[in-house]
Parts: sequence; C-alpha cells; structure tokens
Amino acid sequence: MDHPQEGKISAGKGMTIMDLREILEEAVRAPSGDNCQPWRFEVTGDTVRIIDLPGRDTSLFNHRQRASLVAHGALLENLAIVASTRGYTIDVTLFPDVSEPELVATVLFRPGAIQANPLHDAVKVRCTNRRRYDGSPLTDVERRAIASACEGYDGRLILTGNDDEKAFLAGIAALNDRLVFENENLHSFLFDHIRWSDDEARQTRDGLDIKTLDLAPPDALAFPLLKRWPLVRFLNSFGISRIVAGNARKLALSSSALGLILIPGAGAADYVNAGRILERIWLEAARIGLSVQLTTGITFLMQKVLEGDTSGLTAPHIELISEARRKIAARFGVTSETIAIMFRIGKSLPPGARSLRIPVAELITIEQ
Repeated sequence: MDHPQEGKISAGKGMTIMDLREILEEAVRAPSGDNCQPWRFEVTGDTVRIIDLPGRDTSLFNHRQRASLVAHGALLENLAIVASTRGYTIDVTLFPDVSEPELVATVLFRPGAIQANPLHDAVKVRCTNRRRYDGSPLTDVERRAIASACEGYDGRLILTGNDDEKAFLAGIAALNDRLVFENENLHSFLFDHIRWSDDEARQTRDGLDIKTLDLAPPDALAFPLLKRWPLVRFLNSFGISRIVAGNARKLALSSSALGLILIPGAGAADYVNAGRILERIWLEAARIGLSVQLTTGITFLMQKVLEGDTSGLTAPHIELISEARRKIAARFGVTSETIAIMFRIGKSLPPGARSLRIPVAELITIEQ
C-alpha cells in the first residue's frame, strides 16, 4: 500500500490526502456488527471506492451481507457529515459495477463551502450503550428530534414508548439473545469477537472489548465460561438460554422507547439506506444525550427466513423467527415493507468502554 502523508490527491480539486484520511478516520466510527468494520478504501484522484469485506462478518445474521450493508450506510452518512464540515460535498453512486459485487459505492469529493453540522460532534461520541436505561419516557422534544432524523430518507420509523408495545418488542429482542445461545454459529461468532483484555482490544482494534458489555460483577465472572459451546449446549437443557433472554427482555423494558426502521424493499441499496437512517437517528440521539443499543440481529433472520433460506437454522427456530415477523407485521401494520432494524433508546449512565477502530492507514490504498 502507498500511504503518503501529504500532497494533493488531485491538483485540480485541491483536496489533500491528509484531508481525506482525516475524514475517513472520523467516518469509520460508524457502527458495524460486533464491530467487524467490513470495509476498505481505494482512492483514485478525488474518488474513493468503498469495498465490502465479506470475510469480516461471517455471522448467520449477515445474510446476503445485509448487516454489513447497514454498516456501509452508516459509514456513508458519517462521510457526508464530516466532509461538509471540511468544505466538501460528496456524490455517492451505489453499486456502480455489477461485475464487482463487493464494490458498495464510489464517492466523489467536490469542493464546496464549509458548513457547520450539528451532528458532527456526535460522530465522535456515538457508541453502543448496553447498560440498563432508566425507563423515563422521551420528552416531546426528544421524540421530535429522533423522528426528524429520518426526514429526506426513503424509510419509516416506528418509535414506541407505549408499555404494551414495549413489552411486545422486548419479547422479540429477547428472542434475539436466546438464539445466540442456542445456535452454534451465532454463539461462536459472538465469542470469537470478544476481546478479553485491554491488550487484545488494542492489538486487534476490532471486535467487542469485554468492558463494552457492561456486565454486572456476577455475570462478568460467569461469562468467560460460556464461550465453550459444548458447555452452553449442556446448560441449555437447564434453561440457560432462556435466562439470557430474560435478562435481554429486562434491558429492553428499561428503555424509554423501542424503535423499528422499515424500508421499502429488501435490495442491497435499501439496506444501505437503512444504515444511513440508523446513523442519523443514532447521531441525533447522541447529540441530545440519549443512549442507543441495536437489538437487530433477529430482523436479518426474519428476512432470511421470509425469502426461504433456512440454512443454519433448526425447525423450531425457523418457526419462532417466522412467528416474530408475523406478529410485528400485524401489530404495526407492516405489509410490503421490510423490517430492517430494531433498537432501544433511553437515558443511562455512560458506557464502561467504547470499541476501538482499525486505523485508516491499514484500510486505504492510494492510486497515483
């Protein structure tokens, strides 16, 4: 890789390599499944090619790379926000070459006026908060702020603080965690991405620092034992997966509200769009002091099963997943839309730690 420290990417446009790398360093703070960071960048002139890395996220949740596409959408949203504060606009072309299915987007940087963006500071502080929330309802101002984040995007937000609807969606969130402890692929993927020490977290700069799970002291002692799948399979005969699910349900119920992001279709561009919507919501939440956690793996499994792909799933799990989707559709009037993302939002103490990111210097190739 060529990693010059300064100089022009394009003399005509005047953008420096340092500018671009600094923009990308902020943009890659976008969320991704278990902090996999499934991207790399190729730079030619004023154009950045964003490449998906399927090998970074091999979870069963990532059916047709949809979880990664959501992450790429969040990355693109960050790019647009950060670039505007540095005097650039971006033109994004999604999936420009059918012969390169892993090429998610080309991004052309154009010179423009420097613009203040109220979400820019939130790019640096946005993170997952897995703590218990305080359960206080969203104010009208907070609710309007979150709803406004979706304006201009092709999708629909359902945000509910209604007790009955929260209890209903909390049960779906609980199923998400139950499956992680009943499906070997999902279990192995999670535990392979836990970073058990500060040294390991700093060395890999991906995955989940164990401190980001904010486990209670008794759980923190027991959790490392659960990385052994044979033991988990044995403990499931005593209901360990249902205990995990019960804890997940309590966390969901502690939220101010639970949210669903619906998109018009299930194509790759739809999921990138879902990621942009998600990031806008999350950044707006961070800006006004609210915490967010995704509970969304189950929504990817819903779409996978809906499309007839049941690989890697047992018959009982297929029925549970199908039933969960049917119930959401009936409860919230979902007909042709795709249930893309589910999340919880509320007020809480700050998280115990934040996940690190791979330096852009290791992800970028610059063509002269």
